[in-house]
Amino acid sequence: MSGAPLDPSVPPHGDEVLPWTSLSGRRSEMSTYTASIPPEIARRELLVPAGLREACRAAAVDIGVLERRWAAEVSVLEPFLLRTEAIASSRIEDELTTVDQLARVQHGDKGSRSARTVLGAVRALELLVSRAAGGIELEDVLAAHRPLMADDPHERHDAGALRRVQNWIGGSDRSPLGALHVPPTPGRVPALMEDLIAFMRRTDLDPLVQAAVAHAQFESIHPFTDGNGRIGRALVNALWRYRGVTTQMAVPIASAIVADRDEYFSLVDQYRTGDAAAFAHYLAVTTSRCVEESHVSAQRLAELPERWREAVRPRSGSAAAVLLGLLTRTPVVDADDVARLTGASTARAYATIDRLVSAGVLRPITESKRNAVWAAGDVLDEADLLVDRLRLRRLQAGS
Repeated sequence: MSGAPLDPSVPPHGDEVLPWTSLSGRRSEMSTYTASIPPEIARRELLVPAGLREACRAAAVDIGVLERRWAAEVSVLEPFLLRTEAIASSRIEDELTTVDQLARVQHGDKGSRSARTVLGAVRALELLVSRAAGGIELEDVLAAHRPLMADDPHERHDAGALRRVQNWIGGSDRSPLGALHVPPTPGRVPALMEDLIAFMRRTDLDPLVQAAVAHAQFESIHPFTDGNGRIGRALVNALWRYRGVTTQMAVPIASAIVADRDEYFSLVDQYRTGDAAAFAHYLAVTTSRCVEESHVSAQRLAELPERWREAVRPRSGSAAAVLLGLLTRTPVVDADDVARLTGASTARAYATIDRLVSAGVLRPITESKRNAVWAAGDVLDEADLLVDRLRLRRLQAGS
C-alpha cells in the first residue's frame, strides 16, 4: 500500500554504533556494528487512513462470518486451523515437514527434528491463544517459546528466555557484517518487550492494525535467539483472541504468507522506516484471503464423513460406521484408539482399519507394523491444499 504512514508519531527506528568483538576471539572483519533501536509504541496514537480502515473492517467481518458459519464444526475446524497455521509458519522459516511426519510425532512417535519443531510450533500457538483472552503478558510469550525450542539441540537451553546475546538477520553466521537487520542490543530487550506488552493490552486501537504493528515491532526487537518469526506470527492470533476478533478459531495467515514470503519480509522491513500502513494493509487483505479459503476447507471437512460412507458403505452401528463419524475430529489413530472410540474388540479394530485402508479413507503413516499408526489422509492433506489454493490465488493476482 502506498501513501502516508499511519502517523508521523510512529518514527523510523533509530540506531547506535557499538564495538564488535568476535565470539570466537579471532580477528574479525569488522570492529563496530550498527544496531537498531525500535521506538516505544505503548502510548502512541495511530491515525489510520480511510482505505486501511475499510480493509481492516472487512477482514474483521470476514473472520466473524467464518466463526459463525462453522461454529457447529469448531471441534473439527479449530485443530485443523491451528495445525495448518503452525505448519505454514514453520515453512516460512524453512522448517519443513510433511503432514504425515507431524501426525506421527503428535501421536507419540519420536520423529524427525523438523517434525518435533513443528509440533512445538503447534503447542506454542495453542498455548499463546488459549492464554490470551484476559490479555497477553510477557510470561505467556516466554511460555509459548519453551515448547517451540524444547527439541532444538542448539536452542533449548535458551527456550523461554529473552536473549542475552546480540543476534542479527541475514549475512554471515560470524558477525553482523552484511546483515539485513540488526536488532537492538540484549540490554534494551526487556524494556522494549515491556513496552510492547503494554501496547498489546490496549483496547482503543483497531485490532488488525494493532496486530500488524505488534507483530512488526516484535520482529524488530527479535527478543529470542531463535523462533522469533513463529512466536511473532502466533501473537497475531493471540491478540485477536484478546480483542474478541476471534472466539473459537485461529486464522491461518501464515498459509498465505508462505506463498509470498518476499513481500512479507519486505513490508516488515518497511515498518522499520516508519511506514506501518503498508504491512497493516497487507495483513488485512491476507486475512480476508485466508478466511475465504478456510471456508472452502471447512466445507470439504464437513462433507468428508458422508463421502467416506459412500465409499465404505458400512453397516449401521458397526465399528466402521462409528469411526467414520469421528475421523475428522480424530484423524490419527492406532488400533487401540479404534477399539476405544468404537467399543470394538482389538481384532475387530484391525479389521475395521483394513477395510478403511482398502477404501482409501485411512493410510498408514508408520513403516513398522509394530505400534502402527494410520491417518485419514483427506483431513491431513487439506492443510497442504489450503496453502496450494492460496499460492495459486497469489500467482493469479500477480499475472
